[in-house]
Amino acid sequence: MHDSLRAVLVTGCSSGIGRAIVLLLARSGYQVFAGVRRDEHLQELEALEVPFLVPVLLDVTQDDDVARTVADIRQRCPGGLFALVNNAGVGLPAAVELSQLDEVRKLFEVNSVSPLRMIQHCLPLLRQTRGRVINMSSMNGTLALPMVGVYSASKFALEALSDTLRVELRPWQISVSLIRPGQVRTSIFDKAREHLQANSPEIPEELKSGYDEMYARAGSFNERGAKSLTSPEQVASVVLRCLEARRPKTHYTVGIDAHGMRYARWLTPKRLVDRALASVMGVLKPLP
Repeated sequence: MHDSLRAVLVTGCSSGIGRAIVLLLARSGYQVFAGVRRDEHLQELEALEVPFLVPVLLDVTQDDDVARTVADIRQRCPGGLFALVNNAGVGLPAAVELSQLDEVRKLFEVNSVSPLRMIQHCLPLLRQTRGRVINMSSMNGTLALPMVGVYSASKFALEALSDTLRVELRPWQISVSLIRPGQVRTSIFDKAREHLQANSPEIPEELKSGYDEMYARAGSFNERGAKSLTSPEQVASVVLRCLEARRPKTHYTVGIDAHGMRYARWLTPKRLVDRALASVMGVLKPLP
């Protein structure tokens, strides 16, 4: 390891936002540890041969995995860890009523519990540098939308943990920032498409009159998201800005749609927001 470089650990780097983050940071002069779950993704990153980029096998849901990774970083970087970027996350669209509880538990484990696990393990190294934590949230962590209610709930939880940690870690001057992207052009929309196609036929017959239209419109919005103007590289540039700021902001918003959601949340009465969302999803009028 290069002793003069600031070390950063990033989770969820197999593709999309995570990969864009680690490539940008490594090329910007950071010592980057890029966490991936699968060996093939580790090999893909290694094949890029980017200086100062160290891919590591890391399943953020496994305590032993996290402990091993942090111990390895401690050995490689005795001066401590400059930053932890909690990027790993999952999100599959479904009506809350029809969500499988096992999937709900998995989603909360990855999106809410695992970032906390990472923070707890990394704090001794972060204290050495008065470092910083960056948690990848979403505008869905501030405004819950139809068909992504469980995902939103997990991000609301991450927001609450981040707000609390920001105060509790103040004595050690460790900053905690939240990145709130809107829709970003990544493979998450491919996974969402597959999930919708697999689960739409499973809607119980007696509920189809209420949910069929919602699932159909969720599919249409998913296709729009796949063509979003916001790229993973734009999110990565915001992460870099947060790392290089003398005083990082508590929240960063990324994307035109994210800014629109932010203003709607601030300026529009909640009942009017509910009505607008119901209209967009085709369920404004009650069933006969």
